[in-house]
Amino acid sequence: MLGSVLGLSAAWVLYRGALRAERCFGYNRAFLLLAPLVAAGLPLLPRPALGWLAGAAAPGAPGLAGAGVGPSFVLPTLHVQASGWGAEWAGVPPLVWLYAASVAVGLGRLVWRLARLHRATRGLLRTAGPGYALANTGGRLPTSSFGRTIFWDETAALAPAEAAQVLAHEAAHVRQGHTYDVLWLESWRAVLWFNPFIYPLVRALALTHELLADRAALAETTAAPTAPGPRPGPTAYATLLARLATRRITLPEAPLSLLHSFTHSLTLTRIAMLKSSHPVRRWKQWLALPVVAGLLVVACQPAADTQPNNGVALPPPPPPPIASSELQFNQLKDGSKLYVFVEEMPHLPGGGGNTAIVEAIQKNIQYPTLAAADQKDGRIFVSFAVNKDGAVVEPRIVKGLGPAYDAAVMTAVSKLPAFVPGRQGGIPVNVIFTVPVQFDRQP
Repeated sequence: MLGSVLGLSAAWVLYRGALRAERCFGYNRAFLLLAPLVAAGLPLLPRPALGWLAGAAAPGAPGLAGAGVGPSFVLPTLHVQASGWGAEWAGVPPLVWLYAASVAVGLGRLVWRLARLHRATRGLLRTAGPGYALANTGGRLPTSSFGRTIFWDETAALAPAEAAQVLAHEAAHVRQGHTYDVLWLESWRAVLWFNPFIYPLVRALALTHELLADRAALAETTAAPTAPGPRPGPTAYATLLARLATRRITLPEAPLSLLHSFTHSLTLTRIAMLKSSHPVRRWKQWLALPVVAGLLVVACQPAADTQPNNGVALPPPPPPPIASSELQFNQLKDGSKLYVFVEEMPHLPGGGGNTAIVEAIQKNIQYPTLAAADQKDGRIFVSFAVNKDGAVVEPRIVKGLGPAYDAAVMTAVSKLPAFVPGRQGGIPVNVIFTVPVQFDRQP
């Protein structure tokens, strides 16, 4: 979330400080639409930190031997992952649930506003126009547009030339697809609800849409006036804008938030832009490049404890050393000798070797159902002996992860069937095994 706030704050500062006063409205529109995408993507960028390798352990016997573990035949690593709806969702932190619920509320609110707009306008009679549908509102809604429909307030006192300008303004909204911009950014507002900079971004886009439509309407009606009378200009258009803005307070509010209305607020800003003639300072548009580059550098900084390795991947560290006093299983409790490796290793009936042993344990082990705060990833080492009769005896946790995890492993080992015993010199003997069991919360 911090990366998202950082990215969107940088975008807002750049827009407010450098771009808002420029007449590069098309550029500003694209900038505002892409800003949430960049902000949401920054936290997802891969970092060059190698800390995630710390949990990795070398497979099989070599890694365990390197850790100084005592004599034991090490089977392949067994992996246990959280499964099932309850186990999968039990580990979701409460803040994630809060975030998801807030996103759902935001998207639901957007759908509700769309439904209100549909109910308010579905009974209006529509006539086809050049690239749009014209619906008379009878004063119930101001002159505005949504999608490909222009809602026309025929009760407004407009001269023919003024009506042509207003219609050209709304037609520009339709032609340039501003409704889809609004829906795009409103959806991002629901997703980035925690980011305080998404809200002024929505208002900035609304202003940019009006400035684009103002410019298009003024250019169209000035170049080819469609009504008799003097040729309209920026001054006449600004006067019309100010006069119609006063009608806004007498019109119903719902569901204006999704409409592009000619009487949109920020009238003074729009009038100032109409009268502005200074050239666009293109260098300000290029400021986005160093800003984005700086954000990428910050987002991709390695973790503080990461050491440079000249591009060479670090080898996975061995498991933590385990006290040898806990591991010298040179005999069973009854005093009989224990072997680590014999001529004929114990195996399950039906063959399959070491893989069959691991699969037999895997079949009887499940990820424990725990509260989110108690869930963890990690590795357990469990040892057990197969005695000269083929029975599994004296299982013990060599390196544990937690009571629930240790109990799950011990239960699975205790359910192993009888083995075909190992033999040394043709005589059945006791053999000790160690099994690494890796628990992972996520697949």
